[in-house]
Amino acid sequence: MDNFEITTRPANKIAQKRQSIFWNKSPNEGILIPKKIEKVIKQALAQLPSLTTVAVVETTTGTCLAHLSSLPGFDPTAAAACGAEMVRQQQQAMAALNMRGERLEDILIPFRKQLHLIRLAKNGQWFGFLVVRAQDTSLALAREVLKSIIP
Repeated sequence: MDNFEITTRPANKIAQKRQSIFWNKSPNEGILIPKKIEKVIKQALAQLPSLTTVAVVETTTGTCLAHLSSLPGFDPTAAAACGAEMVRQQQQAMAALNMRGERLEDILIPFRKQLHLIRLAKNGQWFGFLVVRAQDTSLALAREVLKSIIP
């Protein structure tokens, strides 16, 4: 796993330390170029000060292509694999329900203290995964930010 250092302007106490994007190799080369991955992560950081985790994930394998997290004890790679499984299950449900002409855009998972959001790329091969603190960010705002990053 390669480590790519970025420095961001601190938006809160958690963000005040230097943060690193952790990169993983995709088993399906060519799904997404590193510059696009970096852009997704940097834009999420810039637009959501209360962001605690951001990841870019390959849908078919659940491979976390890159991630950044400030949550102690939170494993973004495990969350990525679980998120990919949710996406695949929802796509299977859509097929079983004969939902022709529809496309899964996002999955919103509100918890009491955290909001988890998944936004699929138009090609469906990858998705962005965000975690924000529920007390600091509304679900609607986080969804709109993710939608602007991954249209």
